[in-house]
Amino acid sequence: MGAMLNNRPQSEITNTRMEVPAAAYYAADGFASNLPNRPGLNNQGKAINIKVNQYKVLSWPQKDVYQFDVLIGNGAEKRGKNLAVWKSKTVQDKIRSFTEGMPWLWDGNKIAWTSFNVTEQRFMVDLDKDRGRLPQPGREPDVCKIVIRPSTVIRMAVLDAYLSKQMPWDNSILGAINFLDHAMRMWPSDQYTSIKRSFFTRGETRTSLDNLIEAMKGVYTSIRLCNKISSVPGGPVATGLALNVDVANGTFWAPQDVQQAARNLCKERNRNLDYKIFAQLLKPVKMKTAGVGMTMSEDFKTLRKMHKLRFHVKHRGKETDNKEYVIKNFTFNNTIPEGVHAKNHFFKYHDPKTGKDTDKSVYDYFRERYGVNLQYWNFPLIETSRGGVFPMECCQILPNQRYMFKLSPDQTSNMIKFAVTRPKQRVESIERGVALLKWSQDPYLNHFNVKVDTKMTETAARLLAPPEVAYSGSKATPGISGRWDLRGKKFLAGNPDPLKSWGVCIIQGAVTKAELQKFLQVFIQTYQGHGGRVNNKTPAIYEQQRGENEAQAVLATRVAAGNQANAAPQILLYILPGRDSFIYERLKKNNECRFGIVSQMLNCGHVKKAQPQYCSNVCMKLNAKLGGTTCKVADAKPPKPFFPRPTMVIGADVSHATPGSPQASMAAITVSMDAIAARFAAAVQTNGHRIEMITPHNIKGMLIPLVQQWAAKIGRGNLPQHIYYFRDGVSEGQYQHVLDQEVKHMKEALVETFGEGAKSIRWTVTVCTKRHHIRFFPKAGDNAAADKNANPLPGTLVEHDVTHPFEYDFYLCAHTAIQGTARPVHYHVIKDEANVPVNDFQRMVYQMSYQYARSTTPISIFPAIYYAHLAANRARAHENVAASEGARGGQKYEEARQDAGRDGASAPKSQTSSSALGEALPLLPLGNPESNPADLAKIRTSMWYI
Repeated sequence: MGAMLNNRPQSEITNTRMEVPAAAYYAADGFASNLPNRPGLNNQGKAINIKVNQYKVLSWPQKDVYQFDVLIGNGAEKRGKNLAVWKSKTVQDKIRSFTEGMPWLWDGNKIAWTSFNVTEQRFMVDLDKDRGRLPQPGREPDVCKIVIRPSTVIRMAVLDAYLSKQMPWDNSILGAINFLDHAMRMWPSDQYTSIKRSFFTRGETRTSLDNLIEAMKGVYTSIRLCNKISSVPGGPVATGLALNVDVANGTFWAPQDVQQAARNLCKERNRNLDYKIFAQLLKPVKMKTAGVGMTMSEDFKTLRKMHKLRFHVKHRGKETDNKEYVIKNFTFNNTIPEGVHAKNHFFKYHDPKTGKDTDKSVYDYFRERYGVNLQYWNFPLIETSRGGVFPMECCQILPNQRYMFKLSPDQTSNMIKFAVTRPKQRVESIERGVALLKWSQDPYLNHFNVKVDTKMTETAARLLAPPEVAYSGSKATPGISGRWDLRGKKFLAGNPDPLKSWGVCIIQGAVTKAELQKFLQVFIQTYQGHGGRVNNKTPAIYEQQRGENEAQAVLATRVAAGNQANAAPQILLYILPGRDSFIYERLKKNNECRFGIVSQMLNCGHVKKAQPQYCSNVCMKLNAKLGGTTCKVADAKPPKPFFPRPTMVIGADVSHATPGSPQASMAAITVSMDAIAARFAAAVQTNGHRIEMITPHNIKGMLIPLVQQWAAKIGRGNLPQHIYYFRDGVSEGQYQHVLDQEVKHMKEALVETFGEGAKSIRWTVTVCTKRHHIRFFPKAGDNAAADKNANPLPGTLVEHDVTHPFEYDFYLCAHTAIQGTARPVHYHVIKDEANVPVNDFQRMVYQMSYQYARSTTPISIFPAIYYAHLAANRARAHENVAASEGARGGQKYEEARQDAGRDGASAPKSQTSSSALGEALPLLPLGNPESNPADLAKIRTSMWYI
């Protein structure tokens, strides 16, 4: 069946607002799900009760509901036209007459529902008549046909049957969930600004990010299936349906005059917000190619972000006019050097006094008709979707219009401050959102007998025991604090080869040589205190010369270090003047791909301070890159190893470039390189453009060499008997793809390389994700379950109420939140050929978060996944693209794209590179292929990415 799945049709699930299980996507494609059921529940740790931001659905209609296809016009009408027709008095009066005045649900597009069986209906709607207006002169009457045709019967009883395991998932269950989802959202959508799964209303929860954008808090809600049996005695009966409710944070255009918003939008080259400079920036500019003419300036192009914004007019005589207009364009003509404005834009004006048609400028018209002397007459004019033209200063942007563009660094910083809230404040915001939804007053829910518990769900949870963390000769006991101190501790394993050949490079004069020497003294002392072996305490120091690029500086540093020690450098350190990602990536690319040397970047500010704590943090990274091991989780009591048989741990992640970037997607695979899964090697390769599943070619090229190294070093010539495969970031609709493509191709590649013996390896496959809205809320002050900020303690495990009705998943909060509200990780086991006991598996997942190589706190997600994420992002520095093409992603690329139009160019050079237009080019390999094979193997199995 696996071969069939590669060519199966695309899923028919179109309502992405619902949280449906993986089986829904599989059934929609005509296949049965084979994901494993939950083998049992954890019975270790301490039993606690916490709240989760989920509200149980207490009842829903048990009778059939009738679904209809709705065709408005020719089926290609715009959404606004469809809404106007459906909401018209004509349509509402007619459809309610068929259902004894009872309401209909409508999805805003082509589907409607009601509790009555209605025959097909066809009728015409005259929108002009419905709105009490005459047709516009010269236009046909605004008349539209509507057809309402019965399509299917929704059997609501199937929900109980599925939740009680009396039937497998099929599309009838999807239809019932889809109906309930729309029933939940219909009334809020009528009252509030709706953005996907979230609703916003103006109130005290908004704040300005700057003079252009404001942030507002709203409410997110999504219907979901969950356990049918309540886990807390005496609590509301769990029906198996619930609503996940969370805080929504949105960005919106700040209501203001259009010319203010336009000026504030174009502030990149007009920091003082001078209207005169703004007018100059909007004028057409000469094309770079001689004789071609003029084109839009970059600032004028920026105005296109205001396309589709709604506004009111506000000049005299129109103050009470509530009519809404929509920005279509701003006036432009490439033959007019000064740009099109109110004094040079003319239209045919019929003078009622003389009865003659004359050409009149917009400036004169507003002066004579409304007594308005336009102050900003030299700005472009607004062209509306209905053909009108307005001066910017006479128009005001309407509130609650979403800002959908990338935020600037300052805006992003302000947004993070706005969005990050402690648990108490988050609960308060969620409760305000529940009050906003008004379930008990919802006419649609009342009609269909849908009732929702207004109290947040309380669930039984477990607090898993924290491990001891073993170092060389000592242990750390974090307890429930989730943190420990590195002082006085030696790494579990220091660098196996003493540090002899190494060098340091000062980039762009970031620090003085004296400051660096002082830092190196503290750093070496700190590293030796942690068990590091340093033979050469006076490494070569090289200062980047004026006019010397990064590639030349790397070469010079390598030569200086190699000459000093008469040996190839083991590692090179670089002192950077700031956080320039382009310089950082260029240095990494030269070290890792050109010379096969691991490197460590240091911040100049921290180097000048030379504090031992910073040195300790750097030592953890440097030691890992040199082959050492920071720490391990001590065996549990009574002793029970995580891996009772030879075991390999694999993590995988695919990261995608930011929209608009020419960069390819990056697939990363990490493989444990010791018996305790504390060290991980990583392989990364381009994976096409926006392709989520790792390709068979990449699996063979990345995984097999690492497995060969594992077999040689760890397995003593043998393959592992058990493989844990942790996959990051895929949605429920891709669970089966992971099995039928990635895992299948991995198994085939192992058999092809190692023979039939590879078939005996048992696999445990788990999908891990943080992209969800479930949060844990222990009671404030409950020391048994909450930290000082009322966040859950590390080790909080939830298997009830918010999990799948019967499949094998759980939520685990392994870390301590530094700020805001902790986000647990959702783990879903989609295959377990080894039948690992639940207690053992969850203990391993939790406790291994304590042996992350570069911190003294547990991390939120399983380390193999975290390492894969780091490697995927870091390998963007390994693109086979010349440095002359400039930045290809991140802030530098965005800045280059914004600046590109100043002299007629339309994009940075890299935008039109071959890799952006066709197949993704492979990355440069780690290490020069002509290098010594042993040296190549050394860097390719190291933690170069950490």
